[in-house]
Amino acid sequence: MFTILDYLENYKNVMIKDVHWNNIDNLLCAILVYIPLKTFSTSKSLEDFYISSQEVKPLETEMGEMVKTAYEALEIIRNSERYKNLKVSNFINLTTENTQFGACTFRISKKTIVSFKGTDSSIIGWIENFRVTYSYPTFTHNLAIEYLKTNTHKLSDTEIYVVGHSKGGNLALVSAMEAPQNVFKKIKQVYNFDGPGLRKEQFKSEAYKKVSEKLLNILPTGSVVGVLLYNENYNIVETNALAFSQHYPVNWSIFGEFFESGIISNISTQLHENTTIGFENLDPLKVQEAFETVFINLEKSYSSKFNFSFDEAVKFYRNLKNLDPAISQSIEQTLGTVLKSVAGRQ
Repeated sequence: MFTILDYLENYKNVMIKDVHWNNIDNLLCAILVYIPLKTFSTSKSLEDFYISSQEVKPLETEMGEMVKTAYEALEIIRNSERYKNLKVSNFINLTTENTQFGACTFRISKKTIVSFKGTDSSIIGWIENFRVTYSYPTFTHNLAIEYLKTNTHKLSDTEIYVVGHSKGGNLALVSAMEAPQNVFKKIKQVYNFDGPGLRKEQFKSEAYKKVSEKLLNILPTGSVVGVLLYNENYNIVETNALAFSQHYPVNWSIFGEFFESGIISNISTQLHENTTIGFENLDPLKVQEAFETVFINLEKSYSSKFNFSFDEAVKFYRNLKNLDPAISQSIEQTLGTVLKSVAGRQ
C-alpha cells in the first residue's frame, strides 16, 4: 500500500504545471497545520517554516500521530521543486478554556489554501467534538469563520481551497458555509478529511446546499469521526490500518495522485445512524445541559492535557448514569459503537 508519504517522495520534484495541484496536495496542507508552532502572522518561506518547526520539535515519544506525520511530510518536501515556492502565513495555535483552535494559510502559484487544525491533546479540544452535536455555531466555529474571511482578502486570492482533518474538516465546512459572497465565489473546493458533519438544522439549510457542490468528504473505510452527524456524498478511502488508526491520513491508501476507493464498514454506518436518527427525538437543550454537566464534573481545567485514566473513565461513566435516561442511553449506544471500532470489531 502506498501512502501520502510515498506520494510526496515520488512527486516532490514534479512541477505543478506537469501534475496539477490535487487532492493529495490539499491533504498535505491539512497535515502541516499540526506542526506545534506558536502563533505568527508573518509570511514564511518553506525553508523558514522548516527551521522554525525544528526549534519546537517534540521528542518522538511525545508526538501524537498527526504531529509525527506532519514532521515526516515536512522533511520530505523541504528541498523539493514542487513545493519550493510554498508560503506559510497567519499561523494560529490557540488553546484556552473556551477553545482549541489552529489554522494557517498556504499560498503557492495562484492558489490559496486555508487549513484548519483538528483536535489536539487538550480537554477543551475533545469537549468541542461533543459540542458540535448540540450547538451551532460553536465558539471555535466563529473563530474559523472569521479566519477564513480575514485571511483571503488579497487580490491574488482568486483560487481558494479550504481544508481540514478531523475537527478541522468540520471547521472548513462551516467556515465556507458562512463565508461572505466575495470570498465564497473564489472557493474552488472544500475538503473535509474525516471530520464530523452537521446538525440536521444546518444540514437542511440553504448555506449547506450552496457549499455542498464544492464539498469533498473523504473518509476511511472504518471511519468513527467523519460519519458523525449529518453529511452526504462520502468518498471512501481504502486503508490497511486497524481500528481508530484508520482516522490518520498517513494510513490511507494512495495510488499515483488518487485515493484508492473502499467500502464503508458496518460499524461506521451504525455510528452515523446513532448520531443522526438516534438523536432526532432528543431535546437539544437537554443534551447541552447533560454534556456540560459531565464536563464540569471532570473537575479539570479545560485547557489542560487530556489524560483519560481508568479512574476518570469510571467517573465519566457514573456521571452519565445521572443524566436524562433517553440522553444517557443514546450516549452509551454511541460510545459503545466507538469502542467496538477501537477494538477492531468492524
